[in-house]
Amino acid sequence: MKATFQIPDELYRELKSEVAREGRTMREVTIQLFQQWLAARKGGVGGRPRVNWREFRSPLASRISDEVSDHSMEAIRSSIAKGRHGAGD
Repeated sequence: MKATFQIPDELYRELKSEVAREGRTMREVTIQLFQQWLAARKGGVGGRPRVNWREFRSPLASRISDEVSDHSMEAIRSSIAKGRHGAGD
């Protein structure tokens, strides 16, 4: 079946360049996304999609400095305390 969608120009340009980089077609990617979306809806709890934790990448991960290696609660609390008292303390 053929379908027509209107999406923002910038989103289309970004998708088109990523698809080209991967050597795929917009059709292939669109079908894959629809299939993943439907599968997530069917398998989710309470209508929420399931998360594949092995492939999950937090949207905030890019904000973590590469210098951060200690993710313990103690280190987090210390970092918060430093932020409250100023970076120069």
